[in-house]
Amino acid sequence: MPLQVAAAQVASGGDIFIVGLEKEADAGIEAYPHVWSPLGHLKAAADHLRQAGCSQMVILGGIQRPKLDAMDFDEGGQWFLEQALAGPQTGDDTMLKIILAYFQSRGLSILPAEAVVSDLTGRAGPQTSHAHMGFEEDIALAREIAQTIGAYDIGQSVVVAKRLVLGIEGPEGTDALLQRVGDLAPAFLGTPAAKMGVLAKLPKPQQDRRIDLPTLGQRTVELAVQAHLAGIVYEAGGALFDDFDAVVALAEAQGLFLLGIAPPDGAGE
Repeated sequence: MPLQVAAAQVASGGDIFIVGLEKEADAGIEAYPHVWSPLGHLKAAADHLRQAGCSQMVILGGIQRPKLDAMDFDEGGQWFLEQALAGPQTGDDTMLKIILAYFQSRGLSILPAEAVVSDLTGRAGPQTSHAHMGFEEDIALAREIAQTIGAYDIGQSVVVAKRLVLGIEGPEGTDALLQRVGDLAPAFLGTPAAKMGVLAKLPKPQQDRRIDLPTLGQRTVELAVQAHLAGIVYEAGGALFDDFDAVVALAEAQGLFLLGIAPPDGAGE
């Protein structure tokens, strides 16, 4: 997805400079003006961007959650660490907001990825021919639980089947959640012929929507199929897809419903 944004920026005639996190970013960034930077070197990253003439930045792409006590920090990273440890928790949303605050203090404004590539977010309504009717109670409970765990900065995803919560996302991410659900006893799961349960992946109520929107891709669909789920629910305009049409086509072929729901009142304000 970061490479899609880079390509779109260049295609539109815009300038670009990429700070790639060592051991995290795709080597494809080397096709563009770039520098590699350690994860904990926030000051160096901001310096590189400012020296390249950047005034706006997009923060995008997944990373493995690091062990803070094992990281090397420069001056900016040390400031981040102090701020993170001073708070009541160190969930993803909390840490990302601290990172945003640092870059903004260095004169960089933050753009959401969809400001550069408008078709990254999913459309509203049912996207496949497979009916979501009959799963309304699971969808409603999954939405409620996702909002609850999101408010506590725990995760963005939850799996519910027959009004039973089969799993919630923690720091391991959505893929690991789906793999964990797929390993449950058969009594809790559907079958290939009678799929059961839903994955809801929704933004956290309090999160800054310029970064860390829920991301779904073909791998999400594949793992949902392996767990014999009936469908996936996301927030229309509140989720990022690496290739939305490909995700829809795969869900259709695999017998899953894909449903874009309206955001809650006040979301994104």
